[in-house]
Amino acid sequence: MRWLKFTRRAEGVFEFTSAAPGPRVTLVGGIHGNERIGVLVLDALRLALLGAAPLPLPLASTDSQNTAISKRPPAVELSLERGALTLVYGNPAALRLGTRGSSPHADLNRCFGVDVLSTDHHTHADDGYEQRRARELASILAASDVMLDLHSTNAPAPPFVRVAGGGAAVPAALVRLAARLPCDIMVHDPQFLLGGGRVALTDEFVGAHGGLGLCFESGLASDLSDANVRAILHGVLHVLQFDTQSIAPVLPREDAAARADRAMTTFTVTQAFRLSDRGFQWADGVGARNFQRVAARAPIGFVGGEPFAVDYDAHVVFPKIPSLWKVGSYVLTQIAL
Repeated sequence: MRWLKFTRRAEGVFEFTSAAPGPRVTLVGGIHGNERIGVLVLDALRLALLGAAPLPLPLASTDSQNTAISKRPPAVELSLERGALTLVYGNPAALRLGTRGSSPHADLNRCFGVDVLSTDHHTHADDGYEQRRARELASILAASDVMLDLHSTNAPAPPFVRVAGGGAAVPAALVRLAARLPCDIMVHDPQFLLGGGRVALTDEFVGAHGGLGLCFESGLASDLSDANVRAILHGVLHVLQFDTQSIAPVLPREDAAARADRAMTTFTVTQAFRLSDRGFQWADGVGARNFQRVAARAPIGFVGGEPFAVDYDAHVVFPKIPSLWKVGSYVLTQIAL
């Protein structure tokens, strides 16, 4: 039997439950409606669990650039052995529009403050769609033992994992999960700077409630290639088989050891630069891609015509395109090795 019970808990939220007790695993895609790679991964898993389509699997690992290095794989049946697996299509309204949010500048992934569970929706009639959706998803995320949120970037980037909190060192359990995914870069935000110094993102919210949450960035959002989808699927199945032991075996055990030994290059978030009413302009040659290195004291950009620089060698990550700029929201994030 693939699973014992199937429940549609809300729009775009599908929960599969096994007869045997076990961890609650949540997989999220489409928090931003213009980032569709996670949706394709969820589609493959959902159809496989429903028996509507077999699950395609690589016969071998993929490299850190998501390039398939094996021949076209066979189809595999997916069976949930214990616990629960919930597939969350994060932002249906934005997905229908194909835009980051349901309205300009709306961002669902800044709506998961620690108090969202206690917020009385009857007193927030003027809230936007993203705030309402966050309240709808909050109890599911809070109950998760493990949560993977699948994203992609607006500017070119190698695949990477972003984690938050945990002090100076990334918790070993998160490092182990990150090593399962097709990347070798980790971005650590110990002070929750992306959320303005507070818990605000899906993975942070899960962590605040005792679970393990991480965000995977697959690279450029326009890369919806079959090889990219399969590489991410392979990593997710590693987590489900070898870490949470949620599914019946579909991958060779020797493949797990190779993943667990993967070395990760870790960057630490040092500042999230927010747009002021003085404006902002990128310095020449800066802002077009992720992980671009800017030497200490070299201008990253200009604020009100004055150079903006830092006194350490920095790398720029999550550079926002001008159409997403808004006074008070971040334009770029600086990280350091």
